[in-house]
Amino acid sequence: MKKTWNIIIKIIAIITVALSGYLMLTSDVQLKISDTHAMVKQVVREIVSDSEDQSLRYATQFLEASGLEDDLLQAFPKKYNLDLSYADLYRLSTKYDETGKITPSDLNLENSNRLEEVVNKFIVKEINQKLKEDSKQVYHIISIYRYSIFIIVLLYILGALLIIFEKYWASIPIIIATGGSFGLLWYFNTEATSSLQTIYQGIFIDISSGIWIGLILGIVIAIMWPIWLKFNSDKKVK
Repeated sequence: MKKTWNIIIKIIAIITVALSGYLMLTSDVQLKISDTHAMVKQVVREIVSDSEDQSLRYATQFLEASGLEDDLLQAFPKKYNLDLSYADLYRLSTKYDETGKITPSDLNLENSNRLEEVVNKFIVKEINQKLKEDSKQVYHIISIYRYSIFIIVLLYILGALLIIFEKYWASIPIIIATGGSFGLLWYFNTEATSSLQTIYQGIFIDISSGIWIGLILGIVIAIMWPIWLKFNSDKKVK
């Protein structure tokens, strides 16, 4: 009976480790724009102010005066969300490393009309400009993301294998993998929010509940596993 319980506990522990790893690598950080209409108006004004095309300024003034600007804005959803997982960030960093730029399609930005196309191009241009300004730091971060995802997966696998062999220190690779992946996502969250708010103050990036659940599961199993082994060994002595 004791042997059966040991097997069951091991299976539960391994499933918990696998679920923690899955959630940490596939759950999303969510880019949110609270008011896309206000953002588009601001972006259009910046495009016009940066442009030397006088006809563009007249056209914009006409749209504002006629009320057609508000009609065009209805093409945009009032709020906008973009979900990016750790795996998506790895894909984006690899693409940027290969091509040196991000495109609207990389961020799943759709161009259903001319206004959307102009706004999306402006946003992506600003992002690429910011990435170019901090190129040394960006390429350093890209290198970290490209290698860290494999290290994190290997650490989770190592933790699961050590659980199978009933090793106390199985907690170490699990806590490093969980804390490391969360730390990198948190760093991306703060840096990306700071950069994107230079384009529009109403852009925010939130960490989804899936990542928090993955973090909690990783911490819980890392704490409970050695406690269970100690409890089990004490019972054997008795």
